[in-house]
Amino acid sequence: MKNIIFLTLIGLFYGVGCGYDPSAQNDSAQKLEVDPRAAKMWGSDLATAKARAKTTGKLVLIDFTGSDWCPPCMALHDNVLTQPEFLDYADKNLELVEIDFPRNKPIDKAVELVNRNLAEKYKVQSFPTIIVMDAVGKILHREEGYGRKNAKAFTADLKTTLGR
Repeated sequence: MKNIIFLTLIGLFYGVGCGYDPSAQNDSAQKLEVDPRAAKMWGSDLATAKARAKTTGKLVLIDFTGSDWCPPCMALHDNVLTQPEFLDYADKNLELVEIDFPRNKPIDKAVELVNRNLAEKYKVQSFPTIIVMDAVGKILHREEGYGRKNAKAFTADLKTTLGR
């Protein structure tokens, strides 16, 4: 765990693996509104999402994030993961799971332990990290950092990569 924290801090300070330019502005000069469906579609339990994926035929997308302290994570959340273009695609193709590592908001100790174990299992070394897997856990796609894609471009890349 110390290695994860150390590598994350190094990445944040030097911009390694995050593809984030804090001086760059969003393509739309205004803050995007969160689609109200996002709160219902995102869960925090990987086992539940995998079980649902087995019955629905969907894939599982995991977002490893530092939701309240990581600028690239917040930008990915605001510009992609809560936007209609992405959520329309996710509704048909993905079970969504957020594995969060907040610093400024409380998190249950049991959840924190589960999240740490998942980060170690999937070798998460920087935030955000997106992993897409099938219902049995085979990793089909992994992406580290946020390359400033908007929801349309991010979703198009997922469609191409996943063939859905």
